[in-house]
Amino acid sequence: MPQRTMPARRDKWRPVDRIYDGILERCVADAEAAGRRDGTPELMAGAVVLGVLAVVIIAVSHSAQAAILICGVPAVALFCVVAGGAGHDRTGRRTALAHLGGPGRMPAGYLVHPAAWRAGMAEHVAHLPESQLRAAGELCHLYPGTVDDLITYVGNIAIHVPLPHQATPADVERRAKELVRVGGPILRKYAKTAPPLPEPGEPRGKK
Repeated sequence: MPQRTMPARRDKWRPVDRIYDGILERCVADAEAAGRRDGTPELMAGAVVLGVLAVVIIAVSHSAQAAILICGVPAVALFCVVAGGAGHDRTGRRTALAHLGGPGRMPAGYLVHPAAWRAGMAEHVAHLPESQLRAAGELCHLYPGTVDDLITYVGNIAIHVPLPHQATPADVERRAKELVRVGGPILRKYAKTAPPLPEPGEPRGKK
């Protein structure tokens, strides 16, 4: 699946939250550390097992050649498996935010946060049409929900703004602007009329 590029906002805005940023940086660091595994522990453990097996074979058969023949194939296979997997483990990065519910459950603004993209956001939005991704990036600072909620919101608008069958980059850009033109005023109006969020420890409403 092709790697997506983080949508570039015209105003370069991005969310700033000390707690979320700290969590993201830790998740990215852990994922990148997992991705840099060179396979040395697995290789050493396999070598010890094969070494013990070779000693047993020599003791029983009194033939070093037999030990080489029997242990050689597993040794080559082990090396190929470890070498092939070293440095290519992207599973950690794709699941780095799993304990937060995944990239889609982050606040909508994190759609344009570089650390979120390094922690799996790129893979999470890989299916999204380019025009909708661009529009979501422009609207994310206004949207009060999660990344997935924002994607659904833009998708619902996009149903009514179709692309030509043979869409050009200019068509994609025009569609993205139209989605923002339609969706932006709705979010701004909601922001003005929505009740304020309660302060921590404050009851959410009277019964």
